[in-house]
Amino acid sequence: MIGASLLMAGLSACSGEQDDVTRNATEQPDLSRDYAALVGEWRLVDFHQPGVSAMSEEQADSWLGARLRISDDWFALGEHYCESLTHIGEVLPVNQVRDDFRLQEGDLTPFEGREQVARHRLDCEDSEWPTLGGTLLMLDDSRVLAPWDGVFFELERDDGFRATGTEPAWNLAISAEGMRFSVPFDDRDVRTELPEPEAGPQEGARVYHATTEGNYLRVVITPEACRDSMSGAPFETTVRVTRDGEVFRGCGGAMPTLSP
Repeated sequence: MIGASLLMAGLSACSGEQDDVTRNATEQPDLSRDYAALVGEWRLVDFHQPGVSAMSEEQADSWLGARLRISDDWFALGEHYCESLTHIGEVLPVNQVRDDFRLQEGDLTPFEGREQVARHRLDCEDSEWPTLGGTLLMLDDSRVLAPWDGVFFELERDDGFRATGTEPAWNLAISAEGMRFSVPFDDRDVRTELPEPEAGPQEGARVYHATTEGNYLRVVITPEACRDSMSGAPFETTVRVTRDGEVFRGCGGAMPTLSP
């Protein structure tokens, strides 16, 4: 009986180990080498410094919150943008990627438990891409790593809408939580719940408007290509914000699909 019990225990342990292997295999995300998998807006949320880096921790921290925007025809980060891009995508064993960056197992937490990584290389035909984002290591469809100067920046896909303008500088954010319109050095920071969008005056346009205790806000987003007036960076939409009769014009990301 004791022998039978030990045999059953051994089989049970093997079965448990096999279940763990099967579970890990099924949990591996589907990775794509296609450029379309990158299209969208990505926000820098964290960074990892697994070894010697040319960048200090303070310098790396200053990048958090920046956005890498990738459209069908271009990609941009801050004032840098590329409209004549080249792309190479490949799905690789994670150990090969570790070797390429001279990493040991355990050096980079996001790699742990993974078997493969999709490596995407973006560059400009007419010049070398000068900042982070030229190499992206896709972990799954909502998270990538961007290695640069010895730092691995972690980016998450951001499905919210962002717009910005100049003269004066202003920022607009629309997410499932609501709308926020802010003008630096201006005390009138307007925050509202997410209103129901309406059809705009032009085909495909969307209008959001809301009233708070102190402000009336109306946002018109039109699917027309736009250029930042300072850097020339491309955007997918033209945005007009009216705050209590004062009009602000600028550019925004892809047309939002958000509604309460």
